[in-house]
Amino acid sequence: AVSLADLIVLGGNAAIEEAAARAGHDIDVPFEPGRVDAEAEWTDAESFEALKPAADGFRNYIGEEFEELDREAEEHLVDQADLLGLTPDEMTALIGGLRTLGVSHQDHGLGVLTDDTESLDNDFFVNLLDMSYEWEEADEEHIYEGYDRETDSLKWEATRFDLIFGSNSRLRALSEVYASAGGEEELVEDFVAAWHKVMTADRFDLD
Repeated sequence: AVSLADLIVLGGNAAIEEAAARAGHDIDVPFEPGRVDAEAEWTDAESFEALKPAADGFRNYIGEEFEELDREAEEHLVDQADLLGLTPDEMTALIGGLRTLGVSHQDHGLGVLTDDTESLDNDFFVNLLDMSYEWEEADEEHIYEGYDRETDSLKWEATRFDLIFGSNSRLRALSEVYASAGGEEELVEDFVAAWHKVMTADRFDLD
């Protein structure tokens, strides 16, 4: 027998390995079985409503209640990363990889700065730092639009969660490494390590 929790993580691992292979990288994502499922009768579903996040930078989600917090999106993202035990390097690699794979709340495409979401490459960082695009604040709050400087056509849409990797000096330095000609392989390795860290964050049985 296998738990649904294990299957979900294993499926994610397999998808990452396939996406990396499509980009020309042969990697193995570590997997440790042993997660267990919670039965419905063990769970107070209503209590989980209080745990609904006001925002989630990893999925590019910003809820209406986020306005009440009077906080910048970047602040919230850093706090999230800290709760997950992620370093700035790990946060950068994880978000860059997730965006490249098309991870965005309700598939709205925000921050997915690539035309190929089936390959685990460094497109997110390459296009974020590409000076041929000019970013402007959109009519919709928290949304930014990236226009081609030559054609003036809209190419990308993103949030402050994404643009922070181009504006913050430390995160930009990391982004430039991943966007470089030889940075893709390093990104894939760092993304896999960060992914595995998050997937085992609550595995106290592995300590």
